Amino acid sequence: MSKTHHFKSFSIVDGEIEVKVSLSRFERQFQQAQYQLDGNVMNSMVPFMPHLNGTFINTTRAASAAIQGTGRVYAAFGPQGRYLYEGKVMVDSETGKGPYKIATGPDEYVLRFRKGAKLVATDRPLRYTKTHNPAVTDHWFDAAKQRDGKEWVKNVKRIAGGG
Repeated sequence: MSKTHHFKSFSIVDGEIEVKVSLSRFERQFQQAQYQLDGNVMNSMVPFMPHLNGTFINTTRAASAAIQGTGRVYAAFGPQGRYLYEGKVMVDSETGKGPYKIATGPDEYVLRFRKGAKLVATDRPLRYTKTHNPAVTDHWFDAAKQRDGKEWVKNVKRIAGGG
């Protein structure tokens, strides 16, 4: 039972009210907005990602597509992902040596460390090839967010029904 407190020009009713609000009618819009946001983030990162032959970008894009709509996006997928994203030359903590090259075709190669190597970053920055992506940089999510972040938010609000 509620309690009523009377004052000279007003009364206060102190009671318990339980309200259940269902947002299920918005669920589809929210899912679409999340799916769209995840895709937009991935697309925005591509111009800032390292691109030699497209394999790294394609692998990262495929991994992100597999989880699109979950609110997660792979910025850098695969064994080379952290190495490239951090933008620092990595060396084997035990040997102090960098990766060795394995030829994958004419004028193409991959970098590999010895099996079981624990990698540590040096202070030396990686030098990215700018042939395909002139805006390539490390931490490319940050660059994409700075360039397109406001547009991401605007699109999410439009799809989700927000103002």
